[in-house]
Amino acid sequence: MALIQGTRRKMFLPQIIRLSNMLLTDQDDMVQKGLGWLLRETAKYAPTGAIPYLLQIRGRAPRLVLRTACETLPLSVRRKILTS
Repeated sequence: MALIQGTRRKMFLPQIIRLSNMLLTDQDDMVQKGLGWLLRETAKYAPTGAIPYLLQIRGRAPRLVLRTACETLPLSVRRKILTS
């Protein structure tokens, strides 16, 4: 969660993506919620980098991560990410 403040300043996108790739397979609910929260904040403040990443991982990311990450996105973008 240390990256939340940085992502709100449009920083650390490469580090967030690298960390997300490492945590996508973690089965712990709290890890998935935290990762979803980080990706949601990233999508809110840096959508040009985060939305393509969410589209890229939608086939392998846990549903909880994707749902949390998409909460603040426009409905059309959210549907595109959440439907396979």
